[in-house]
Amino acid sequence: MPWLEWHNRNDDLKATAKTPYHLLQPIQSLSHGDEDAPNMLIQGENLEALKALLPYYAGQVKCIFIDPPYNTKSAFELYDDNLEHAKWLSMMYPRLELLRELLAEDGSIYATIDFNEAHYLKVLMDEVFGRKNFQREIIWRIGWLSGYKTMAKNYIRNHDTILYYSKNAEKTYFQKEYIERKDFAERFSDAAYKALLSRLTDLGVSKKEASEFMDAAQVEGLPERYPLEDTWNSSIYDKLNSIAVVSFSGESVSKMLGVEELKGQKSEALIRRILRSSTRPGDLVLDSFAGTGTTGAVAHKMKRRWIMIERGDHATTHVAPRLKLVIDGQEQSGITKAEDWQGGGGFRFYRLGPKVFDDNGRINPEIKFEHLAAHIWFAETGTARSTRAMKSPLLGVHNGTAYYLLYNGILGDKTLAGGNMLTMKVLAGLPKHDGPMVIYGEGTNMTNDRLRSLGIKFKKTPNDIRAR
Repeated sequence: MPWLEWHNRNDDLKATAKTPYHLLQPIQSLSHGDEDAPNMLIQGENLEALKALLPYYAGQVKCIFIDPPYNTKSAFELYDDNLEHAKWLSMMYPRLELLRELLAEDGSIYATIDFNEAHYLKVLMDEVFGRKNFQREIIWRIGWLSGYKTMAKNYIRNHDTILYYSKNAEKTYFQKEYIERKDFAERFSDAAYKALLSRLTDLGVSKKEASEFMDAAQVEGLPERYPLEDTWNSSIYDKLNSIAVVSFSGESVSKMLGVEELKGQKSEALIRRILRSSTRPGDLVLDSFAGTGTTGAVAHKMKRRWIMIERGDHATTHVAPRLKLVIDGQEQSGITKAEDWQGGGGFRFYRLGPKVFDDNGRINPEIKFEHLAAHIWFAETGTARSTRAMKSPLLGVHNGTAYYLLYNGILGDKTLAGGNMLTMKVLAGLPKHDGPMVIYGEGTNMTNDRLRSLGIKFKKTPNDIRAR
């Protein structure tokens, strides 16, 4: 399969592995609502934040929506949207790699982009996700031809692109999402309604079946259905607007919050359409370029779990305040009425904390047992460890092998020869497993022959801990 070449490509291919693991530190004062809510708003560099999420959420995200910088050569104050082309590719490649690791086997990723990098992003995502997992190029019409646009000296740009990929094409979850007649009634006349019947027949539905279906829908009070398209209009018919895209009493989110307007805000209706097609209630949604927080707001109203990452100050000036209003039921914009949202739930606010390992490879003394346990479990199994897992030296059993960690006095004995050292006495006190065992500890007084006879593979901390 062909791939792109750019300056420093070889280094960028290694960027994911070289990115250090960081702790995620909760900030109680910026969190809001239910303390047990699983939703996360992370402030920090998104490459490091995505790496920090791997030990807990690898393979668990059902839908990813990202709206990365378009590289339009017109820098915004809060977004670096004027990156050199090679730097833009360098920025995107390792992030796409981590996003793929976080995606569930039946999950999907949607990436919005415009003509400046759309074709390069397509080739990049073909390489990372596999060309066979490319599902659709969605053309999102961002407006109609009027005003200043008609004065352009070239063909008029009137759409953005959404690239839609799956993690595994054979397992992808997808629920067809049709537009209801009430959504386009203001734009389509009765004549157009008749034309819709004709369109159904063009799609292979017999005229008799199409008429019976739509007549029955009218009689039973059901919404008539409009065929799914891969061209989405930002018109009344599809309720996708491109400028003041999330309105509150006729104002955008930025005006509602009393903060600076951000160009490129995405419509709540756009995100809703994606989530209704690719997720169910309770599924996990991720946006690593959170912007103004639209993805989290929509996911929350639709009763999905969510994680958002935003590096700049607007994580606190735009995103957190907006989600607080959603949680308190004080925000009536976007899809609030369509989802009958009344408020509830919560989120935890996090910032990137210290690295798990220092520059000399030693374990950071601030690391707690749970953090190192999650890291080791992921490094060994490639799967995430539940944030609610019991605090036990037995981390779990994967493919018949049990994994143990002796660290930070987990056995209640903090002496040098006790809790963190593997001895016969310590082994006798560990949860039993009838099969091969991998045990991490500071050291052991048992010989290699003795370990082999007991079915134990001993690994020393920190030397044998892989920084995957």
